[in-house]
Amino acid sequence: MSTPIDYKSVFQTLPEHYVVFDVKEPGFTIVAANDRYLAVTNQHENELIGKKLFEAFPDTSESARNTGKGELERSLENVIRTNKPDDTGVIRYDLKDEKGILEVRYWKATHYPYFENDELVAIVQSTSDVTELVRSEEQLKLANMKLEDALQAGLIGSWTWDVSSDRVIADKGLATLFGLEYAQVSDGLPIDDFINAIHEDDRPRVVEEINRSVESGVVFESEYRTVDAHGKLRWVIARGKVERDDNGDIIQFPGVMIDISSRKQSEFELKESEHRLRFIADTMPQLVWITDAEGNHEYFNKHWYDFTGTSEGDTNGPNWIELLHEADRRRSGKVWRKSLETGQPYEVKYRLYNAPSKTYHWVIGRALPFKNEDGVVTKWYGTCTDIDDSIKELELRRRLEQELQDEKNRLESRVTERTSQLKLTNEGLRDEIRKRQNAEAKLRTYSEELARSNKELEEFAYVSSHDLQEPLRKIQSFSDLLVEEYSAQLDDGKEYLDRISSSAKRMSILIEDLLTFSRVTTKPMIAKPIDLNNILEMTVSDLHDRIEKEKGVVKVQADMPTVLADETHMRQLFQNLIGNALKFHAPDTPPIVEVNAALKDEEYVITVKDNGIGIEKKYASKIFAVFQRLNSKHTYEGTGIGLAVCKKIVERYGGTIQVDSTVNVGTTFNIILPVQYEETT
Repeated sequence: MSTPIDYKSVFQTLPEHYVVFDVKEPGFTIVAANDRYLAVTNQHENELIGKKLFEAFPDTSESARNTGKGELERSLENVIRTNKPDDTGVIRYDLKDEKGILEVRYWKATHYPYFENDELVAIVQSTSDVTELVRSEEQLKLANMKLEDALQAGLIGSWTWDVSSDRVIADKGLATLFGLEYAQVSDGLPIDDFINAIHEDDRPRVVEEINRSVESGVVFESEYRTVDAHGKLRWVIARGKVERDDNGDIIQFPGVMIDISSRKQSEFELKESEHRLRFIADTMPQLVWITDAEGNHEYFNKHWYDFTGTSEGDTNGPNWIELLHEADRRRSGKVWRKSLETGQPYEVKYRLYNAPSKTYHWVIGRALPFKNEDGVVTKWYGTCTDIDDSIKELELRRRLEQELQDEKNRLESRVTERTSQLKLTNEGLRDEIRKRQNAEAKLRTYSEELARSNKELEEFAYVSSHDLQEPLRKIQSFSDLLVEEYSAQLDDGKEYLDRISSSAKRMSILIEDLLTFSRVTTKPMIAKPIDLNNILEMTVSDLHDRIEKEKGVVKVQADMPTVLADETHMRQLFQNLIGNALKFHAPDTPPIVEVNAALKDEEYVITVKDNGIGIEKKYASKIFAVFQRLNSKHTYEGTGIGLAVCKKIVERYGGTIQVDSTVNVGTTFNIILPVQYEETT
C-alpha cells in the first residue's frame, strides 16, 4: 500500500492564497488558512484562526461604506444562497507590509462551497493577487491620457521637407521633440540636422526607410529613438509620404511625428511584468494555461510542455483536446463550453497524457474568468493539478476494502463449514479424550508400580548386602582367630588363611560398591543448591589420610559453582574421582590433583586432572562400565565400579563425563553439567 497523502501538507503547498470559513454560525469564522495566505496578510495562524472574517479584515471598500455590504460579503452570501461557487471580480483591499506601511493591493477572490453529508458547512476562498495586472491597465490608461496631454503640450510635431532645397521646415511641436528653437526650424534646417539627431543604433534603418519611401512613393512610417540637442532620449513614431507634381517630380515630403516615450516605457514595464508572471508560472508545480475570451489557448507554462511532451505552439487553439483520454474528451469539453457561455468558474477531472510515464494521469482542471471593468470576460486563467496518486490510492483502498470483505465472507463460510465439521466430529473427540484419560490412568499406575519396584529393589539390595556381609564377616573373624591362636601349628596354612581373609575383604568391598551403584539409580533425589566449594572441602578432608600416605597434593579452584543436586551424590562423585587420582600414580611420583571449573555455553565444565599413570586410548570408552579394571588388583586395589557410579551420577543430572588421558602423563576427567537441568531417569 502506498503512503497515505498528508492533505494538510497539500493544502499548504497550493500556489494560491487559500482560507476556509465556517458557515454554520454567522460572521464567517476563519477555521484554516494556508501559509501563502498568512504570509501575504502578515498574520500568525494562532492569532487569525477562530476570528470572524470582517473582525480580522474590516471591509473598507466604497461599497461597504455606502451600503454597509461589500462585494466580498455579497459573494459569500451568494454561495450560501445558491450552493454554487461565486467570485468577486477585482476588489481593492490595502495591506500593510512587514514595515507596517499600507500598500495599495487588488485581489480577485473565488468562493467554493464545501459540503458534508449534503450540508454546506464551510466555504473555501481562493484569492489571487491581481495588483500587477490592474497597475498595467492603469498604466495603459495613463499613457492614453498622456498622449492626449501631449497633443496639447506640443509632443506632436509636423514637418515639411523640401527635397529640392534639402531643407526641413517644422512646427513648434517638432522643435520641442528635437530640443531646437522654433525660430530655427521655422526658417528651415538641412535634413541632416534631423537625421543626425536619430539614435545611432536606429539611424541606418531609418535612413534606408526614408530613401525607400522617396524612391517608391510608399508611405514612410517608422518608430525610432531621437537624442535632442540637450541629450534627452525620446521614442517617436514618424509618418509621411512624398508628394509629386503631374510630371512625377517630387515636390515635398510632409509628415508628422509623435512622442511615444511614455507608451514605450509602459510597454517595457508590461513586458517585464509579463516576464515575471511567466517566470512564476514556469516555476509552479501545476500546469498553468491562459485562453482568450473564446477559450482559445494562447499560453502554457513550461511544466505543461514537460508533462505532455509537446513543444511550444503545438497545443495552441483546439489541439490541446487531443491530449485528453478519449473517454474524457466529450464530458470535459461540455463543462468547458458551459463555463465559456456562462462565465462561471471551470472545474473538471479528466485523464491527461503524461509523456515521461507514457500513461494518462488523472488531473483536476480549474479556470477562472478575468473580467474587465464592464464585467466582460477577456481572459481565462487555468491550472491542471496532477491528482493521479490520490485517485490510484483511492482505487487501491476501495479494492483492498473489497478484498477484505471477500476474505471476510470466505472466512465466515469456512467457519460455518468448520462448525458443522466440529459438530460431526464432537463425539469422536470425546472418545479420544476418554482414551487419553485411560492412557493417563495406566501411566499413573505404571509409575506407581515402578516406584514400588524401585523401593523393593532398594530393600532387596540392602537385605542382600546385609545377608552377604554377615557370613563374610564370620569368615574374616574365624580366619583372624585361627591365625592368632594357631599360627605356630599352621605352617603353610597361615598363607591360605591370609588369602581367605583378603578375598573376604574384597568381597565385602565389592558388595558395598554394588549397593552404592544401586542406590544412585533407585534412591529418590533430593535436589537443592549445593556449593561445590563445600563438597570439595569435605571430600579432601575425608581423603586426608590417603593424601598424607601418598604424599600427594589436591588443588581446588577458589571459585567453584553452585549446582542443584543431591549432596551425597556430589560427595560420591568427587570422592571417587579424586580417590582414583591419588591411587593410580607411579610409585616414584607423588600424585598431584587439580580441580577446576568454568562456565561455557550455559554449561558448567568441571575438570579433575592428575599426573598419574594414564589410560591407553583404546580403553577410554570402557572404563565407565561396571567391573572394568585395567590394572592388576594386586598392584592397585579396587572393584572397578567407582567410575561407573560417577557416570551414573552425572547422567542423572542431565550431564556427561568424558576422559582425556595420556599414558605416563596423566588423566583429565571433564564433567559437563547444564546450568538448568532436568532429572534423567
